[in-house]
Amino acid sequence: MWRRRELNWSAPERFAQDAFLHVQKMGSGHEPVLLLHALEGSSGYFGSAFDELADPGPLLVPDLLGFGDSPPSASGYSAPEHVAALTRMLAELQINDPLLIVGHGLGGVIGLSLAIHQPERVRALVLICPPVYSDPQSARRWLGRKASGRRLDRALSGQPFKGPRRLRRTSSLLAAPLRPDLPGPVAKGRVAALGADAYSRTMEECVIAAPAADWLRLVSCPVDMLVPAQAGAVDLALLREISQDNPRVTLTQLPFGDDRLPLTHPDGCLAAIDRFRDGAVGRISGAKAAASTDTTGPLT
Repeated sequence: MWRRRELNWSAPERFAQDAFLHVQKMGSGHEPVLLLHALEGSSGYFGSAFDELADPGPLLVPDLLGFGDSPPSASGYSAPEHVAALTRMLAELQINDPLLIVGHGLGGVIGLSLAIHQPERVRALVLICPPVYSDPQSARRWLGRKASGRRLDRALSGQPFKGPRRLRRTSSLLAAPLRPDLPGPVAKGRVAALGADAYSRTMEECVIAAPAADWLRLVSCPVDMLVPAQAGAVDLALLREISQDNPRVTLTQLPFGDDRLPLTHPDGCLAAIDRFRDGAVGRISGAKAAASTDTTGPLT
């Protein structure tokens, strides 16, 4: 019960539809916002607090390729394949305006890849807890620090529960009481993500092997990297170095939160997002000196 008091999550009210990917959609307009979930989750991770991003909108919250209710990939789960799936989704939804992309964990890497390979589609990026590493060896060291926290979830999502429907239902029912630090639907989605065929291949191809650090050094759109106080698998020194090298990239360190930031402090996330929505996109490089790495005031 104490862990659940940390949460600030309620089920979103977005309209769900299938546009190649399964996507939750809300609002309309010419300032689209794309929310991309982390590796161990799905679109439901972004609760109702984020629905305000639909005005102006539209707000788009998809399940990434092979996760949630989206179809599996026929070939693989590299960053280009995830980007191709998102591009197909945007085409089916007739979204042609440049996107503000908010990516949590893996979602940030996918959004960064989209900004590098199709820069005309992206007007700004907000990366929450970005898993950006200098090389695959470093990535494995950082990600190894989180491995113990995944053992229980991996056990629930393991092979024994992929058989009879009754066992799969047991896995889903056990997820919520055994993960009191997550809302029930999010805990079930986490177990499903860890058990998906896309999980390990996406981890290897998009987090460990992808040159995300190089992309950050080359990206031309404004980027804000949002790092909570207890981000266990974030290479803060590397992110700080990149933010000093690329004038389009800023680093915002928060004095609160952990890897569950969209669940525990959605208001802090939304405050960072508003920096771009209120006309800051075109001015961010000039205002970088004023964007302190300790933004305790407006993001509390």
